[in-house]
Amino acid sequence: MRMPSPRLWAPPAVAGAVGVAVLGVLVANGTVDWIAGVQLLALWGLALAVGLLLLVVRRISRNMDRLGRRLEKYHKSAASEGGIAQRLESMHRMLRLVRDNDVPSLHADARQLGSKLMEEQRGRFDRLTKHVTEQGRRDYQQQVAERELREFIAPDRFMPALRGWAASPDVLCVLVEKIRERRPGLVVECGSGASSVWLGLALRRVGEGRLVALEHDERYAELSRDLVAAHGLSDVVEVRYAPLRPWSPKDPEGEEEAQSQPWYDLDAIADLTDIDLLFVDGPPGGTARLARYPAGPVLLPRCSPRAVVVLDDTVRTAEQETSDRWLADHPGFDRVKVETEKGTHVLTRK
Repeated sequence: MRMPSPRLWAPPAVAGAVGVAVLGVLVANGTVDWIAGVQLLALWGLALAVGLLLLVVRRISRNMDRLGRRLEKYHKSAASEGGIAQRLESMHRMLRLVRDNDVPSLHADARQLGSKLMEEQRGRFDRLTKHVTEQGRRDYQQQVAERELREFIAPDRFMPALRGWAASPDVLCVLVEKIRERRPGLVVECGSGASSVWLGLALRRVGEGRLVALEHDERYAELSRDLVAAHGLSDVVEVRYAPLRPWSPKDPEGEEEAQSQPWYDLDAIADLTDIDLLFVDGPPGGTARLARYPAGPVLLPRCSPRAVVVLDDTVRTAEQETSDRWLADHPGFDRVKVETEKGTHVLTRK
């Protein structure tokens, strides 16, 4: 396949390379931040693409003019050949029509396409800028929250990572603040892992209380126990293996309803009473439509009069519905919605 002439692609390529180099220098020395650099680089690339398109259209126009001049020359040289001259005249008229109508239309279409592409690209990068800015703000808030946690807990070793599947630093700040204020005797966590270590260290920091973490996955329960032991918290934190079993709500007469869903084995919570702080961060949402709802009817009656209940992941519709149903079922609780990365609802007794 024949490659395009270097005269066509070489100037845009050189201009693009120079633009990348200049922007790299500006970002490196701090003249512009990396977000603005990405935007400028993308807009520069789009401008080069539009310029190349217009260059191609201009080249087509010049080639059409050159072909017209050649046909006119052939027409004059073949004037004595009547039939050939007529056919050449007809071709010449057609070429003039193309040159006078189609080429300007092609120019206009190219400009319109370039403007449309520029507008669409500007919209995309506006959305990208908003997303990057919001993500940067969230990341900064999480860094601040983790720093506050570390300042209060003062860990003497590396701490397990937060966010992702683990709880985010901001919701742990909510929990640790409740531990600092209320000094709970018993904390129950639905789920286990990194948060179990952070909460265990917070309990040790205030000098009282214990944590019971329920974990439905046996292998993960072992890993959580190892993590707790590695941080010297086995006397404060207990990770209980509580496999998921069919659970059914009870009707007003106390009879179990036919419809059931998986939840933690009730034998694992049989001895838990007077819960002062309940953190509901499990089971995983994929186990049932309202995977965390059973924590309300099962554990809220086991809470102490001064209990605080924290429900994570309330940016999800299922957790919002769960929270609403808890309030309807237990009117003795008030709710506060806390703006955290994953959304948090805090319920306290009235």
